[in-house]
Amino acid sequence: MKLDGPVLLFLATLVFGVLVGPGIAQTHVVQKGETFYAIARKHGVAVDRLMAHNGFRDPLKLQVGKALKIPSKEVRVATKATRLEAKPLMGKSLAVIIDAGHGGKDRGAVWGGVHEADLNLKVALRVEESLKKLGYSVTMTRRSDAFVSLSQRAEVTNRCRNGIFISIHFNASPHTSVTGAETFYVGEKGGFLAKSIQEKLVSGLKVRNRGCRNRKFAVLHQTACPAVLVECGFISNPSERARCITSWYQATVARAIVEGVQRYDRSH
Repeated sequence: MKLDGPVLLFLATLVFGVLVGPGIAQTHVVQKGETFYAIARKHGVAVDRLMAHNGFRDPLKLQVGKALKIPSKEVRVATKATRLEAKPLMGKSLAVIIDAGHGGKDRGAVWGGVHEADLNLKVALRVEESLKKLGYSVTMTRRSDAFVSLSQRAEVTNRCRNGIFISIHFNASPHTSVTGAETFYVGEKGGFLAKSIQEKLVSGLKVRNRGCRNRKFAVLHQTACPAVLVECGFISNPSERARCITSWYQATVARAIVEGVQRYDRSH
């Protein structure tokens, strides 16, 4: 029996529609050595969407053999919106200078396709938003992927009165087994701020505590106010990098920095 075009199309839809239909979810079986980041890149979806679609918050819980559902590129995962209080916030006398390390031609550390400069800015913008909601005056050394020299960062900082300076970074080491968070500082007040942030980082992220140390980095030493440099995690370590790129990790880092600022403000 000879079948015409419409009949063939109808039969093809019946036979193959379930397999090739545009709305059908794909799956991916996790192989040894794969991470959420690698799987998300392979399928062209965001890491956060992939994790949320499969009910994951911690990327370290990914197991070999797990069948992951790949979210459709047309479907967006709903997130809970945070509503701001309608009442006006009282302004704070403390000014906070937030420095997203690197940027522009200076990418910082680059491991596994992840650029430190990008992570620094993502966290910095979260910190800025949260501090402004609390009534703090916030100055950013950069708000986009732009190159800013160390002297320019210090110059921006030194124009602010009654300020503190917080430089945000992610770490890297040729020894890829190294993990953890650490905070550097200059001056006694900088030491208090560093300790306040470091404690919140370690408790919130459940990472190795590499402590607080006094270091005369140029970006700290050239500033006239209390200054700290926060290293939020090692992107050179595959497991820690998989956590660093998630929205949850970045939000937790930002919250730790904000809570550290609040503790400093109450004590000084």
